[in-house]
Amino acid sequence: MFAKATTNLVSEIDPDGSLIPVRRLNDSDKLSPLALVIKRNRFWFWQRPKYLPTGFTLNDLLTGNQTIEPVVKVTDFLKYSGTFGDKMGTLVETGVGVANVSLEGRSSAKLQSSFGSLRKEELDVRKLLQDSKHKVLDLEHDLMEQVREQRRRVFGLVRERVSTVQECVVCEEVEDSGTCSGLFGVLTPAKIKVSVKQSGNLEYDSNVSLTIPANTTLLYSLIELEVKANGQYELCLLQDFRGGFESDSDSVDTVEKGELITVSMGTGLHSHKGPLLTDLEGVCRQLSPLACEPAGTRTALLQRLSELMEERVALDHLEQALEDLCSGVTPDLGSLDQDLKAQVMSFLELLPQAEGGQTDTSHTPLLTAAHLLVSALDEMSDEALSALSCCSPPVLQALQQLVLRLASEGACSPIDPALAQEEVFQRVKRLFAASAVNLLREEGTLKAGGGVLTGHLPLVMGIAVTGLAALGGSR
Repeated sequence: MFAKATTNLVSEIDPDGSLIPVRRLNDSDKLSPLALVIKRNRFWFWQRPKYLPTGFTLNDLLTGNQTIEPVVKVTDFLKYSGTFGDKMGTLVETGVGVANVSLEGRSSAKLQSSFGSLRKEELDVRKLLQDSKHKVLDLEHDLMEQVREQRRRVFGLVRERVSTVQECVVCEEVEDSGTCSGLFGVLTPAKIKVSVKQSGNLEYDSNVSLTIPANTTLLYSLIELEVKANGQYELCLLQDFRGGFESDSDSVDTVEKGELITVSMGTGLHSHKGPLLTDLEGVCRQLSPLACEPAGTRTALLQRLSELMEERVALDHLEQALEDLCSGVTPDLGSLDQDLKAQVMSFLELLPQAEGGQTDTSHTPLLTAAHLLVSALDEMSDEALSALSCCSPPVLQALQQLVLRLASEGACSPIDPALAQEEVFQRVKRLFAASAVNLLREEGTLKAGGGVLTGHLPLVMGIAVTGLAALGGSR
């Protein structure tokens, strides 16, 4: 609930900016100015980075008795209100006030949030630049060694954070539920409501509630660090400049600085994102090994994924395990509890190349295809996964063709019979809405509002649909 509330807040007030939502309430205390956060750049170019608060600050890693006393400016942040769903409207006012986010309309899932007054704390970066001159990081510190050993990980400093001023409560309420035909199970759209607790009076209607204390960090931004081979460091002040670690050859390793993997090149490096249709055509080729597996294996893989779509933490660990295998690294599952480990292994055991965590077959097409599919699912929102998990194999086949047609022409006619039923169409419409696409039905034609599909979220949806359709198809 906390992650949903913070994610929705940042998506509305800073969708293309630098603010990062706090995913776990327990991480809030680890995000003070100068705190160190590990940024994990991902395997595929369309994957968003993941951020891991460490509990350490920059001062903890400086050598000797060197310390930096940060200068922090504290201001009131903003006043915000909005309504989202089938009908959308927003209002943003900077300055003192109350932050409100609400979603209402015909949709069965509604979101209403009010975090109260929000406060922003921001580092004086000019002062930080001066104080950082001649400072040296301890390259033998345990945290430093562990991060340097991991691929695609860089350090970031907390530059600013947005926090609550008073206590508030996140409430999750199930409005209604509906059964889904096909392989997967039950859809239960939920309502998230965040309200401020003042003078001991609290009004909400929910099944589950979570109290958020005052002074809880909701959002933050980072300055990445470029760490030199001698321990000195530079601050990457512009978003186009990436952090990393300098090698002993006096050149910063480009992979460690964040160059990302493309769909079309597998384990190659590429920085250009081609048209969505071109990417999807490449996706079809890379996911084709899934369709070549025996029918029993494909059915089992599809069933495992349907279960993992409801287990976000397990899905994340599975994605990391597959990334390790594709990178030639043995996955470290020893730190997982038994239930999580069993969920991850239940999928890996169905892949012959992954059984036992072998790394000598790291570039097999099947492993790459499985990693590509799971990465796309892990990238999707809970709302998108909920809608997608209810799709039967015939619907998945029809969805794959629909996505390709919308990516090439912006419209699809006639409508596939598998998508014609009202219940199925509404489910598909929710899936597209969660992928930033307004799906319209007009006189026997399905259209994408805004024309031909483009962008990050439609690409991720297309990858997920194509992979699941490959598992659900008949050969």
